[in-house]
This record gives sequence, structure tokens and C-alpha cells, in this order.
Amino acid sequence: MRVLVITRNLPPLVGGMERLLQNLVLGVTEYADVTVIGPRGCHAHLPETVETHECSNKLAGFLSGSTLTALRIVRKDRFDVVIGGSGLMAPLLFLLKTLFKCRTLVLLHGLDIIVDHWLYQRVFVPTLRHADQVVANSRNTKRLAAKKGVPEERISIIHPGTHIPEQPDAERKGEFLQRYRISFSRYMLFAGRITRRKGLSPFIRKSLPTILHACPDAGLVVVGDNASDSLNRQGEKAEVLAAINEAGLGDKVMFLGQVDDRDLETAYACATVHIFPLIEVPGDVEGFGMVVIEAAAVGTPTVAFDVGGVADALDLVGGPLIQSGDYTGLIKKITKYLLSEEITSKHPDEINDLISWNRYSNSFHIALNATTPH
Repeated sequence: MRVLVITRNLPPLVGGMERLLQNLVLGVTEYADVTVIGPRGCHAHLPETVETHECSNKLAGFLSGSTLTALRIVRKDRFDVVIGGSGLMAPLLFLLKTLFKCRTLVLLHGLDIIVDHWLYQRVFVPTLRHADQVVANSRNTKRLAAKKGVPEERISIIHPGTHIPEQPDAERKGEFLQRYRISFSRYMLFAGRITRRKGLSPFIRKSLPTILHACPDAGLVVVGDNASDSLNRQGEKAEVLAAINEAGLGDKVMFLGQVDDRDLETAYACATVHIFPLIEVPGDVEGFGMVVIEAAAVGTPTVAFDVGGVADALDLVGGPLIQSGDYTGLIKKITKYLLSEEITSKHPDEINDLISWNRYSNSFHIALNATTPH
């Protein structure tokens, strides 16, 4: 099988979608000849066997560059399936299908269905209806796609997988805590892009003071930064800093910024609990919640609000799902973890098969085969 993958969501850009697409490419190379059109610098993060064509990392530059590149190489070579890494690629896939009769598959993550921009809704979303196969990351994303007119019979749900790391030992944890000067006896972890929908500033205002009053030796560690590379650039860090200053908790919150994969795994493993205090934001949505399964892969539980597609992630790994906006319930559950060191309801060994990249790759292989003509 010859497969062309077109996506801006690859390293060196940083985020859950980027890790997902990188590992998807790695998985597909096990059973297909893969060519990738991706952002500048992606070649260094993919196997040598993958033919790579790099375009600008900037959104407008990537859209124009990937279109010209795809037209050139698809005119020259035949591909069994062309994969778009997000709804952003839907118009290009529609063009390739129209001109060259390509079979097409689009990955949907949630935001790429509902992003609040008139041009996107009028041009990008309608072309999704013409894809031969759509892979949604959660039941909520499938619902959103169907609501926009994508035929339900063409939508498959495949929950993302994650790398299952070796469990960090005491030495590795100690080195991490010392290097980042984390002195809290235990901490809550927030991981991901700091956007409005992640709900970090409301959490700090409505929950953190009460939690720290009950657990004075605890703290909050934040891994991530503003979403400068995302489709919806709702940077929120300034609001988060303002909330911290208002609450007088400057010594109780630490920002580590962007970290590499090894440090991210260790940050999860050192945390007592991972928090995901999502809020409803018009024109934005949490499609699945990769951070939930990343935390679970090292045995760290997540406490989350039931917003977007996060319920699917917590169904896989087990853990409390709090009604949206119930900050009292959120406080009680987080405090319980911090005080009792309650562990996740499923041991990491029990959930590895549910959240591993192998499971995702095998499921995606089935969807890919369903896209190609027999």
C-alpha cells in the first residue's frame, strides 16, 4: 500500500496532536510505503524510510506549500490513500480526489470541526463531507462531525494511543525534582497548551486556594505554554498569571514551560494527581484529552470536568469525571488524592493494551483498509 500523509501537526511543532501524528506515521510504515508532506524540520523526527517533503511551519505558508507539493507528487505517483492529519487538510484532499481520483481519509480532533471562523466553516468543513473515510478521536467529535453533515457511515471512532514508558525510578524522579527545583512534598500537575478551554485560570481562582488550605505542603506544577502553533490561538498565560497574583499564590505554582518527552513522563510520574479543569468555550473544544492517557501510562490519576471528549479518555483508564462547573466536587476529589494518596482505579499494566500505540495502529490499519477499494 502506498500512503501519502499531509499534515502540519508533526514535530518540531509541540503538542498532543503532533505526538499522535508522529506515531501514526511510525505505525503506518509497518505495513505501507509512506510519503509525508509536513512542517519544516519534520524529517528529523521520522524514519529514514519515509519520503518527506517539508513546507513552512506557518499556517498560511503550509496551506499553500502543501497544496503545490501535493499536486506535483500526486500527478507523478499513484497513492492508494491520501491521509489528512486534520480537518484543515480537507479542501486539499477534496481537490486531489477530484483531479486524481484519490481515496481520502481525514483525522478529526474536535476543534477542526467547530473552530469559530466564517471562512473555515464555509470552505473547509463542507469538504469533509466528501472524504471517503473520517476517523474521529471520540464520540463527541463524531457527534460534531455528523452535526456538520458528514455521513455517519463514513465516520470511525479510534481513540488515540500513547507511548507506554518504563516507569521512572526513584533516582530519575529525584533528579527531575532537583533540576527543576520542585520542593513541594506533593503536587498537582497541569500539562498542555495554556488555552482558555483548559480552564486553568478559573481553577486557580475557584479551587486552588481551598485545596492548598487543606494541603499546605502541596503545590501546582504547570507544563506547557501558550498555544502559538494551534489552529485556535487563544493564549491564556497572562490571565493565569493574573489569577495567581490575585490569589497570592506565587510561591505555590511553578511553570516548567515546554519540556521533552522524557521530562514530561517524569513530571506525570512525580505528580500525585493530574488536573484537567476544562470549561465550555464557544468555537473551541477538547476533542479527546491525550494528557489523560499519558498520565495513566505511568499510573497517575486524572480529575477532570466532563467537557468535550474527555469522557472517552477516562472511560479507557478509569478515574473521576466531575460535572462541568462543579468546583466543589473538583476540590473534594483532588484533595482526597492529595491527602490519601489514592491511586488510579486501574493499574498501568491493566490499561496498557487499551491506550498503547499498537492498539491505535492496529485499529487505524483496519480503517485504512476500509478506505481502499477492494
